[in-house]
Amino acid sequence: MTKQVRNKTLLPDLRKEGELSKDILLATHNKHVGSTGARLYSHHTLASVRKLSFYHPFYLPKDSLDLVLTTTYNQSKETFADKEDIYLQAETIGCDTWRRLRNTFDKKPPTYIPMGHPMKTGGIKERKSPFSVKLMNSGVHSSQTNPGYSRQPAGGAIFFY
Repeated sequence: MTKQVRNKTLLPDLRKEGELSKDILLATHNKHVGSTGARLYSHHTLASVRKLSFYHPFYLPKDSLDLVLTTTYNQSKETFADKEDIYLQAETIGCDTWRRLRNTFDKKPPTYIPMGHPMKTGGIKERKSPFSVKLMNSGVHSSQTNPGYSRQPAGGAIFFY
């Protein structure tokens, strides 16, 4: 599971959302060095980068229909939904989408290697019995009861043949 970590750099990570047609000029490369004006001018938020004229997003909803079509609401599953469920977007409930709501980046946890080496174990996890009648390719007239026993439709008693 990926963890979202706060982005401490001067520019937010918007590679999934769009592209910049030219580079952003930064007065300083470190947000703790330089004059106050240079630091203020160089630090960008998600909203300030999205408002730049040379930022081009990959996807924007054109009207309210596009907004409703991208919601998590499914009318075939939810019979009596609330009015706000129609406008609930996937990124507001925690799903990973193309849009960022906070200035974060995804950090994947390190992969756990058992016993210190990347050897993978495999094999069959479940072994099905070949003697099971329901799992075999059997004919139409095969019985589904225990072999040798049958229930008579008239009396209901179990007889051994």
